[in-house]
Amino acid sequence: MYKQGGQCDFCGREGLQRKVVTETFKYKGKTFDYPNYVIYECPACKEAVVDKKSMKESGRAIRDFYREVDGLLSAAEIRRIRTTRLCLTQDKASELLGGGAKSFARYENSEVIQSVALDNLLRILDAEPHLLKVIQNKSKPIRGIVFPIPVKFQDFPKAKLVANYGK
Repeated sequence: MYKQGGQCDFCGREGLQRKVVTETFKYKGKTFDYPNYVIYECPACKEAVVDKKSMKESGRAIRDFYREVDGLLSAAEIRRIRTTRLCLTQDKASELLGGGAKSFARYENSEVIQSVALDNLLRILDAEPHLLKVIQNKSKPIRGIVFPIPVKFQDFPKAKLVANYGK
């Protein structure tokens, strides 16, 4: 752990200087300024190291910045969908939707960025939460759920119309 007056990892001299700066991060042509970024700079060699706490806190903010740039749901949006739309615990959401044990805790704490596939699934379930039943009952045959498929009868000129009354 670094501290004021500590030893530089690069040149070995004592006298690290604690500084609070605004660090700018760049991603896909966009920039993000993170204020109150704590670094320890060596006055001799001018190398700087990031404070462990600043590294952890800024990492979360940077991942949310990446999500925004990539058009993904934010950590707060994931939490909202899970709790208010799907009424699931983090563990149950991880079990049903994938990503591994504790994955939703990591998504919602901005420790990990969700995949595009999971992001798309969450958007679908946000719009149509009743479709969660398809996933919950994946080991059972699908009955009583109608998925409308737009088909024009003229697309199948030799087809016959058959009515199925569940027998």
